[in-house]
Amino acid sequence: MQEIDFSPLRLYLKGLSEEEKVKFAFECGTSLGYMRKRMSLKKPFGFLISKKVAEKGVMTPQELRPSDFANYVWD
Repeated sequence: MQEIDFSPLRLYLKGLSEEEKVKFAFECGTSLGYMRKRMSLKKPFGFLISKKVAEKGVMTPQELRPSDFANYVWD
């Protein structure tokens, strides 16, 4: 499994308050703890979480799931 460079997401989260980070994760369908764990492991999120992050414009589908982004409908 390919490692994911979550630098754009880390930078985005760094600019948020703790409350805003929790809200962002919730709006992406997950918890902040899970999001941090996946980022630390450099492992991709599942499709639904990836789709929500991409919809927010923080990272592109290609960045979030480089090995299989073409297999999903992102719109």
